[in-house]
Amino acid sequence: MTDGSSETAPDATSTPSESSRTRRLQAVVAVIGLAGILASPILGCLLGAANKENDANRRTIADQQATIDRLRAENGLLQVLAANPVVQADPGPAIGRQLRSGTLTLPFLYCADLDTNAPDWRMTNADCGNGPDVLLGQDFQGLRATAWAELVPSERASFAGCRSEGTYGGAIPYGQLQPKTLICVRTSADNVALLEVVTIDGAPTHPDKITFNVTVWTP
Repeated sequence: MTDGSSETAPDATSTPSESSRTRRLQAVVAVIGLAGILASPILGCLLGAANKENDANRRTIADQQATIDRLRAENGLLQVLAANPVVQADPGPAIGRQLRSGTLTLPFLYCADLDTNAPDWRMTNADCGNGPDVLLGQDFQGLRATAWAELVPSERASFAGCRSEGTYGGAIPYGQLQPKTLICVRTSADNVALLEVVTIDGAPTHPDKITFNVTVWTP
């Protein structure tokens, strides 16, 4: 007998225990999802740190390899140098034997022989190609030497200083000459002479004559 009201019949396929299990499963899934969300930044940081460490390790290995290659190259160079030692050129004697010293007054277009003991230095304006060592040439030629002549500072005004100057060609322009100018000369007999300008008579670029103090050494 009914009183006109209806009641919802329980689902035949659902039981209280199944509903409980469903809720627990949903809760577990929710926790796992939340854990994944929270873990993502941490995993990103860990992966970033690992990548940085790997890069640092690769750079360290590359630096070590570069150091090894450099040491091998230096060792190879040392072996080459040991097998082929550099022989230093003989600079020659530090002290020469003085042949003579004195005053030389050289007129324009004249030459003189610095290797001679003659009182006039065998000055001539006839033939300056054989024997004479210095010449006051034409205006554009300046002071010329048979072998070479070179201006030097006072600290190299010696036999050793002049000898180490080497071999030079050309001439010294008159404009570079003035009192106390020092000049190294290699003579035709391979001796070494030092000339110091005392006076210059005439125009600076066209001197009538130049007077020198001269010292001549032989090795």
